[in-house]
Amino acid sequence: MRKTVGLADLSYLSKFDLQKEPQANGWWLGANHYWMIAEPPLDPPSGAIDISSVYTSLRLAGPKSRDVLSKVTSLNISDFVLPHLRGAQASVAHTHAVVLREDIGPIPAFHLLVSREYGESVWETIVHAGHEFHLCLFGLMALKSFEG
Repeated sequence: MRKTVGLADLSYLSKFDLQKEPQANGWWLGANHYWMIAEPPLDPPSGAIDISSVYTSLRLAGPKSRDVLSKVTSLNISDFVLPHLRGAQASVAHTHAVVLREDIGPIPAFHLLVSREYGESVWETIVHAGHEFHLCLFGLMALKSFEG
């Protein structure tokens, strides 16, 4: 993942939609619209709506993550338009998605949230798009070794 790109399924993470900026683990999506994602159990702010069961959460990370993502979306994912800890809604693999940027140190990384019924299809499309970049699948232990 440090040299190419990796993909992980992090659907177990807690996800919340809220109207005020969270203290941590939050992304701005628009005027008074934020998402919060973190390891469970998570104590969300008052008024937050639990959307954990609605979305599959995929993590695309690595120096080639932008290359792979640009093959499956027309969203501008440059550092200027979508910097660290910003989010956007777009079509990813012909499916409505929320794209949240969360770099791992200097390594570019993205959370891709899609409705659960499309998760497997989006996963397969990203794996296919990443083939030329030697995309590898990684698990939670590998991710924690990069974050820690």
